[in-house]
Amino acid sequence: MKKIIHNSIISVQYKSQSGVVLVVGLVLILVITLIAIAGLSNSAVQTKLSSNTQQKNDTFQAAESALSHAIIEIEGVPLGGIAGNSDALANAMERGNGIEDEVGITYLTSTLMDVSVTYSYLESSGLQSGISLNADENSTIIGQRKFILEGNAAMSGSGAKSKISQGISYE
Repeated sequence: MKKIIHNSIISVQYKSQSGVVLVVGLVLILVITLIAIAGLSNSAVQTKLSSNTQQKNDTFQAAESALSHAIIEIEGVPLGGIAGNSDALANAMERGNGIEDEVGITYLTSTLMDVSVTYSYLESSGLQSGISLNADENSTIIGQRKFILEGNAAMSGSGAKSKISQGISYE
């Protein structure tokens, strides 16, 4: 007995596809791309915000330092090779009420930042305690001396600015 073995080919027929997988894949890639672009944009904004905050902090520190140094120098301790802030107060008194005099602080100024102190005199007068009218009723009015000192700092490239004010009163 002879056996005959037939080799048969099994054919599978596929239904025609309309490209749904391609469209879904492209939509997913588009969504992922949009999320990535939004993330990059957000990080760029955050970087700019932190840079602006740092520059504002730098100008604030420089203005505060200039004001502190000016007050210490008024008390008679020269810093940075600049003495004579009491001269700046005298000049402010000579100029008159409310007129400002800006003095650049060279040892705090850099190529990126301008630092200065503004001196202004506020005229006020009144009787000090213990002062009275004399016999012919002329009064001796001893004026109080009040000054406003302002520490100023500005970054030329970014536009960041800070101004700190402090009053000084001599009575």
